[in-house]
Amino acid sequence: MNCSQLSKIAKNWAIENNYESKGGVVCIFQGQVQGWVKELPEPADWSPGVFAVSNKGVFLAVGGDAINGAKEWRSL
Repeated sequence: MNCSQLSKIAKNWAIENNYESKGGVVCIFQGQVQGWVKELPEPADWSPGVFAVSNKGVFLAVGGDAINGAKEWRSL
């Protein structure tokens, strides 16, 4: 998925769930929204491959593994 597609998924989810005015970060895995958090979370809280979409950009959780979580967020 590209950044535009991820941003569209996040925006639509925020509108549908009344989070549009709250800002924050929408986390997406395999094209499905997994949740919302106020700030970019620690990467270890999410598996590699999760995207975090906010008004600051799109980030990808990389490194690590599904058991121990990702090592870092990479800005896309």
